[in-house]
Amino acid sequence: MSLRSRLGMFVLTRQEQRTIAFIVLAVILGLLTQHYRHHRSSSSPPSDTGQSTPAKSPLEPAR
Repeated sequence: MSLRSRLGMFVLTRQEQRTIAFIVLAVILGLLTQHYRHHRSSSSPPSDTGQSTPAKSPLEPAR
């Protein structure tokens, strides 16, 4: 029994191939984004802006 006949059940139409390619691409891009964000956030410590209290909203009345 040849490999081609064993894999006969996996014969896909052009539309199915495109759909699977899109899903695989989306998963790869998601993993790359996750990897990038993880390494980007861990390599640079948060900078201190010098403000210990949050800034007031311009819509809040002064007290």
